[in-house]
Amino acid sequence: MQRVPGSPGSQEEPPGARSEVSAPERPVRTASPPLEASDDSRPASSSPAWLSEWPPTASAAGDGSLPRRAAWGGMASGTLLEAGLARVLFYPTLLYTLFRGKVPGPAHRDWYHRIDRTVLLGALPLRSMTRGLVEDENVRGVITMNEEYETRFLCNSAKEWRQVGVEQLRLSTVDMTGIPTLANLQKGVQFALKYQSLGQSVYVHCKAGRSRSATMVAAYLIQVHNWSPEEAIGAITRIRSHIHVRPGQLEILKEFHKEIAASAAKDETHPTSQT
Repeated sequence: MQRVPGSPGSQEEPPGARSEVSAPERPVRTASPPLEASDDSRPASSSPAWLSEWPPTASAAGDGSLPRRAAWGGMASGTLLEAGLARVLFYPTLLYTLFRGKVPGPAHRDWYHRIDRTVLLGALPLRSMTRGLVEDENVRGVITMNEEYETRFLCNSAKEWRQVGVEQLRLSTVDMTGIPTLANLQKGVQFALKYQSLGQSVYVHCKAGRSRSATMVAAYLIQVHNWSPEEAIGAITRIRSHIHVRPGQLEILKEFHKEIAASAAKDETHPTSQT
């Protein structure tokens, strides 16, 4: 198992861990409106019309539209703040990841691990790791859960991946607090299954290979093994112990699992007719 990540300038390619996921003891069977001035003395502004009356009139407060709009605005502001904070903390936290990849002893974290015959889960695939991933790990697909700024300087672009025979699928998710969408989980799983059918490998990553990418790999295991989200996360943890799937990410995995179970039940109820 490689104990030093493929950091920039490294002369050694990480072979990755060889342990693979095993089934849990009891697998689950499941499958603005126009601006209006309130009077002639108030000039028109670029603010939404509903802000032109403050305090709110009885009708505005009574129909609940103002609280709803305020709540939506708060959510949007919160999302922007989270995205901004992720950008500010990106390089400090990446340096911490690099440190944990180089330090020996109990604090060491391997850069990536092989989860099964198809999927590898890890941190950023640095350019110095390219040959090792392609030649040693048979990687022909890369699922990138990062936003573009995270990979711009340190990793291959989609064009550079293509030049070495690797297809990249980017499913941008905000660092630290981001939750992959249900649609993106489905896209990522189908991408991995395509390479599974070809007998090739897919490298799934975010910045540190702990949350965003671990959520994607858990969805893949749910699809392949009909496991519950908890079983999938547990199987990954036994191989890559420092993953951290956050509560919101667990909830989206539960939604994904429900869709898989519903689809399986539908297939059982209406089996495809044999000719």
